[in-house]
Amino acid sequence: MFRCEHDPRPDARLQSNRWVLVRYAAWLMSATKSKQEKAREVLSFLPRQDRHKPKGPAVKRSHASRWRAIVLIAVHVAIGIHIWHWQATGESMSPVEPSEAMQTIELGKINAGFILFLSLIASTLIFGRWFCGWACHVVALQDLSAWLLKKFRLKPRPVRSRLLVFGPWVVAFYMFLWPIVYHWIAPEEKPLPAISEWQWETTTTELWQTFPGPIMAIATFFVVGFLIVWWLGAKGFCTYGCPYGAFFSLADRVAPMRIKVSDACEHCGHCTSVCTSNVRVHEEVAKYGQVVDPGCMKCMDCVSVCPTDALSFGLAVPTPLKVSQQRVKARADFAWWEELLMAVVAVVAVQWVFRGAWFGEGVPFLLAVGLGVITAVFTLLLVRLLCRSDVTFQHAALKQAGKLSGKGFAVLVGVALWVAFASQTFVAQRVRAEALEQARTPLNDAFYTQKRDQAAAQEALDRVDSAASWVLVEDPMLREVRAMLRGAVDRHPEAESELTAIYEYNRHHEITPLLFFPEAKMALAQYFGMRKRYDEAEQLLMEVIADNPQNPVAPRLVQRIRMMRGQ
Repeated sequence: MFRCEHDPRPDARLQSNRWVLVRYAAWLMSATKSKQEKAREVLSFLPRQDRHKPKGPAVKRSHASRWRAIVLIAVHVAIGIHIWHWQATGESMSPVEPSEAMQTIELGKINAGFILFLSLIASTLIFGRWFCGWACHVVALQDLSAWLLKKFRLKPRPVRSRLLVFGPWVVAFYMFLWPIVYHWIAPEEKPLPAISEWQWETTTTELWQTFPGPIMAIATFFVVGFLIVWWLGAKGFCTYGCPYGAFFSLADRVAPMRIKVSDACEHCGHCTSVCTSNVRVHEEVAKYGQVVDPGCMKCMDCVSVCPTDALSFGLAVPTPLKVSQQRVKARADFAWWEELLMAVVAVVAVQWVFRGAWFGEGVPFLLAVGLGVITAVFTLLLVRLLCRSDVTFQHAALKQAGKLSGKGFAVLVGVALWVAFASQTFVAQRVRAEALEQARTPLNDAFYTQKRDQAAAQEALDRVDSAASWVLVEDPMLREVRAMLRGAVDRHPEAESELTAIYEYNRHHEITPLLFFPEAKMALAQYFGMRKRYDEAEQLLMEVIADNPQNPVAPRLVQRIRMMRGQ
């Protein structure tokens, strides 16, 4: 009877209670979700396109960029003071440039550049990759280039590559580690001083010894600046070419000071919209609570523009093994075969086309790297224009439905001319190398042996003249070799005039070395002796002896010059 009076309400209540319990359990489970699961929910509605559009109000201007510009200007003022001090006193601190560390490794000279490099690595281990954003002159050049391009309404979009991103590591290995590896392979051919033999050399009287001339400097600024920024993004060279960035990015992974986020973050994406380092800031802070990408240069633009002040720079637990999956997935601008094509073209262009081109070893290695990267991108762009029906690059539609646009035609012509120029330079390098190799034997015979082969010297001279016609800009190495070969075939007035002109020009422009080859120095010393320029002749010969004390000819020429002075 009891059951009859309460039929069927108990069953309905029980079902309702069960539903409440299920919902409560679901809510409890959702409340205890891990941070990773919550991050996935946040990331599910965040934009993934490279052309990231932030939400909410307009992105405010970064105050950090103004301070960074002031600091970078101060860095260049300090560089100017350094140059002025050297010009005023004749001696100053050795170049404060990380690449000078190569001199320490290869020659055992502890210079200011080596000390700077070690101090930067040490500071990066603590503060992260700050130097790239706040003190690098190349970054200043790229920022200036991006600002000028923006004035012309050109806003480059970062180009993403899965394979070329390892370019900085390849360049760093070649610059800093290859001398050590080559020493292990051929210790007699490439001797390296032991660490115990290193000597302090923090001052110098030849500030420009390891730097190129003004023409190469202008070319470097134009290529590494405007062209790289225009075609690869605001930090294109940092991403695909800078060897120092490779070391800094490795140290950055364990640095405790990082860009981190608080609970005030509203996932608006303003941070990513102002980042010029190609870092997906909004995605990384949502997933990891901090920026883990080693490409972050701590420029603080993201912190400055955050509308809720959720981002800050402070202590955080480093995550050295974390790699932004979003950054990896976003690198989809090129197919794998395109990546491989660009990698092969870049290596060939750097090593066998532009390195040593035009001005012999006067072409800066980093300029060659920049030219190689541009050549790789241009080659791929040419292939796309020839093979694809639709091509878009840097916000510009170059080809649609198989028809070239006006911009596409201009780009096609420009890229084709660049590829033709690179190909011509490649051929010129081969011809140049063969001519220099053929000239080796007759020059050695003329200076170090008693036999002289006039026919071989004349043939070598013809090859050098032919190689000089291939080179677009006069090559000083070829010029010196040509002058010495003229002396070997008894055309001494021409040889003397040519060597004297090279020597005087380099001395006037403060370019070192004044002459590349010891044989050229010895030949010019003899001509100076005949013109009673004894001091200059002896100076040239002493340079030869200092570089190679076992030279069998230079000491005898010194004695001859001193005897002529006595007469």
